[in-house]
Amino acid sequence: MSGQAGPCAGVDVGGTFTDVVMHAPGHRPKAVKVPTTPANQAEGVQRGVAESLPGGVLRLLPHGSTTATNALLERKIARTAFVTTDGFTDVLEIARQNRPALYDLSATKPEPLVPHERVVTVAERMSPRGEAIVELTDAEIERVVDAVARLEPESIAVSLLFSYVRDDHERRLCSALADLGVPITRSGALLPEFREFERASTCVLNAAIEPVMRRYLSNLTTRLPDPTITVMTSSGGTAGVDFAATAPVHTLLSGPAAGVVAAGAVARSAGFDDAIAFDMGGTSTDVCLIREGRPDVSTSSEIAGLPFRTPAVGIHTVGAGGGSIAWVDIGGALRVGPHSAGADPGPACYGLGGEEPTVTDAHCALGHLDPARELGGLRLDVDAAHRALDALPESAAGVLSVVRATMARALRKVSTERGIDPAGLALVAYGGAGPLHATALARELGCPAVVVPPAPGVLSALGLLLAPPRFEASRTVLVDAREDLSQAWSELSTEARRELEKQGVTTEISLSKVADMRYAGQSHELRVDVTEQAELSELLHTAHRESYGYEMRDERVEVVTLRVIAQGEPVLADPPQDWDQGEPERKPDREIGIGDRAVRARIVSRAELRPGDEVAGPALIEQPDTTTLLTDEELATVDRSGNLVVRLT
Repeated sequence: MSGQAGPCAGVDVGGTFTDVVMHAPGHRPKAVKVPTTPANQAEGVQRGVAESLPGGVLRLLPHGSTTATNALLERKIARTAFVTTDGFTDVLEIARQNRPALYDLSATKPEPLVPHERVVTVAERMSPRGEAIVELTDAEIERVVDAVARLEPESIAVSLLFSYVRDDHERRLCSALADLGVPITRSGALLPEFREFERASTCVLNAAIEPVMRRYLSNLTTRLPDPTITVMTSSGGTAGVDFAATAPVHTLLSGPAAGVVAAGAVARSAGFDDAIAFDMGGTSTDVCLIREGRPDVSTSSEIAGLPFRTPAVGIHTVGAGGGSIAWVDIGGALRVGPHSAGADPGPACYGLGGEEPTVTDAHCALGHLDPARELGGLRLDVDAAHRALDALPESAAGVLSVVRATMARALRKVSTERGIDPAGLALVAYGGAGPLHATALARELGCPAVVVPPAPGVLSALGLLLAPPRFEASRTVLVDAREDLSQAWSELSTEARRELEKQGVTTEISLSKVADMRYAGQSHELRVDVTEQAELSELLHTAHRESYGYEMRDERVEVVTLRVIAQGEPVLADPPQDWDQGEPERKPDREIGIGDRAVRARIVSRAELRPGDEVAGPALIEQPDTTTLLTDEELATVDRSGNLVVRLT
């Protein structure tokens, strides 16, 4: 899978554009953007690869896909049947009884992916210790298969009670259901962990999107038969096509995860081990904490209000992007987002019929975007931007203040609200709009520096070349921390290594251990990295103190779930430094708005900058995929890796 000679392409399929970063021996890295083809994303991938391939045969294609995500968000999913233990018919509807908004009486939960009439229950029961309380009979299996067949499903999810302890019943049932000839997701194989609702929800999510993902990957491999194709998973690693086709729930945060992996590598290249990834696009902003060069990983996520328990980078998303619409609420206050003008008609300044004011219109009106410069084939209409903004009681600067407040809350969510001081975190800004807001947000949070990578608009595609093949094996054990866990660790290590080898990884595989632990009596656990030398109890004491400010040494420590992470080697060990930024353009200074002031700003082409160069604000540093805004007294330096680094302390 990894370590192959010849051209390799990282491909990120976004809502508007498909980004390709080509890495080929003897050539400088090349970035290409082509329109995404929503009806068949594989077509856009094929086109982007063709435009970027310098020659020869493409050897490896790691890519981030929104196929599973979009299918779920748009509810274009397979007709799914859900099979569960008798008495748990309503597990998906009862859920956890958490309300989406505590004081909103009109708030509603999302509809379950499987309606009540497509739930089939089984007369069987396992105990928490794996003892068969109600045996599963052959007659009952036959009855269940007949009941499921009558539903004419396109996919089946099977999640029986306590199958994470003993999965005999699930295996027998799935073996019989296989005769129906549709994909089957078995919870004991997909997620051998406790918490019945979350396991069932993850299982159903996977079953609902599996046929969609299978069709997409089959189409992609047919169109591109030469390269080994891998898929970015939510955990920050890549996986083989067969794994992604059968377990697509692992790809629900595929695109954003790749960007965070690259942001961590960029932060390290600029000399910062700890950072916050800040990705501002057209519709939303994604932020994620990075510690010691690695993104924060969680095993408790949700999408469209539906929880899933597969490993995922800890991304927090808010509806604040370049296309976010500014509006006035019933109390007369200015609001920005979460609604977006999208790509059609888009911001008013695009001249495509949009009339509502957006964040991009505010930047256009303030002179931050060059009206003579083409953006995706469009020339900006400054007058249209002003007309749209005239309908608001606030100025364009007010729109930026409001949207920055929303983004600042998101940044605090992954830093100060978790007890982490932003004074020790650099802000890595990327996405089409991120560098326009980065220094203002960093100052508000108290971050010491902003890092803008050489190609921020295609950072997620680059992240696919920096992401290692990765698989996480897990098992719920629920034992005292003093128990001997060596056999469980050994079995999980074998499973994790074997899975990567099955996916075609031929490079060296490294293993690391993680334990989910808690104090006895607690209802939630902490994910803790395990080292060979340290005692598990001591690791929890330290993690609890760092997370909550105190520890409870007199309490018994319980190990809930063991995890072993296997990783191969990525295509690139570090971000490339020799990007082709095109020909530099010389432009005269122009007047721009910063806050409520008008200032004269330098216009600098990033293509003319070299390591060691400095740019003093007020200035706009322009490049094909973004613009970096520097205010008064800010100084950007190009480091040896080609990053723009703005130190704010």
